Amino acid sequence: MSDSSFEVPDPPPALVPVPAARAIDLHSSRVVTGAPGCGWQFDLRADDPVTRDGMLVVPVISEEDYYRAIDGDGDAYASLVPAGDVWVQRPEPGTGAPRPGYLIERLSDPDAPPVRRPYPASDVPNLIGRRVWHWTDGVFRDDFRCVSEPFETDGDFCVRVVEERAWYRWRRSGQIPKAQDAFIHHLWTQ
Repeated sequence: MSDSSFEVPDPPPALVPVPAARAIDLHSSRVVTGAPGCGWQFDLRADDPVTRDGMLVVPVISEEDYYRAIDGDGDAYASLVPAGDVWVQRPEPGTGAPRPGYLIERLSDPDAPPVRRPYPASDVPNLIGRRVWHWTDGVFRDDFRCVSEPFETDGDFCVRVVEERAWYRWRRSGQIPKAQDAFIHHLWTQ
């Protein structure tokens, strides 16, 4: 582990949904799809919008298919979703991470895609499989998944993480990824 176990960075930014029609360069962006009165889907990737039958649509695939395509392990077939039903998740600097609070503090508008606020991994149970922001080499990376619950090693509390691409390859092929121990106070859930 290259980062000091004593260094506690400020939290990463919240992921704010921006309408796809207002975003530039959607290629490989994480997106949310859904509609008021229905609900919301996360863990999706998009490509640049196209026009079909006079309608602006966004090609959308699951993250699992996205990483399968990146690895060259088969074709990924996108769903064409109306652009008005797609929002791009954009980090909004300075939004920080509040502590998980009472229900009243978590209420949101069910007819709009929610803001995804990061929470310290130390405050969140059941970490295995969760995507996390990882503070490493002085910057946040948002492409890691937890593969363990917290544990103690040499007086530090850690969680094992793997790069998200390797996580999906493991799910798809059974190829076990190389895990790394991350200080728990360097991880925030998404």
